[in-house]
Amino acid sequence: MHLHSMHGPIWLENPIISIILLAMGFYSLYRALIIEKHHREPQHSNSSYSVEKRLFGRKIIDTSRGWLFFTSFLVLVALGAHFLAEYTFHLYDITPIDRFTHGLSGMALTAIVLNLYLTRNKKYYYSVSIAASWIAFVLWEVYEWIYATYSGPSGFIQTEPWDMAIDLWVDSLGALAICFLCDEFTEG
Repeated sequence: MHLHSMHGPIWLENPIISIILLAMGFYSLYRALIIEKHHREPQHSNSSYSVEKRLFGRKIIDTSRGWLFFTSFLVLVALGAHFLAEYTFHLYDITPIDRFTHGLSGMALTAIVLNLYLTRNKKYYYSVSIAASWIAFVLWEVYEWIYATYSGPSGFIQTEPWDMAIDLWVDSLGALAICFLCDEFTEG
């Protein structure tokens, strides 16, 4: 087992940034739930609910306001949890907290991709968004492996194949969970 750390700048050890990210995340969740509640009321108009953005005449974003806020919640909570675990409490050094943060990251990346307009055929959305999460996971694991290989021992980064397989499984479960939640948020 390789033991390495990825601790960063000292200013990230202060939990204020993490707490602000988490607070903003939970506010985004609150907004998402309020928007969804109002959208499901029979007298509500769909005109302010859908979000479509075009670039050079091509649709690039096709989502709902509620899903955008929910995506923001996931991204902010994933970042806040990672910063707290890594820089403030150094939990990656002593616990398997990366299982939790991998799951959150898989959820956040999948939610981001699900906001994009990929194709008219919705059946591809889930496989493409999960694949994007996997690609990001593989790139992250390669980065960790390179960092652990060339930086020398100083903390706890696991680079064994079994750990990577577990992390990919947790990422996949997070991505699948978000696909099911997306259906709930975007069906009207």
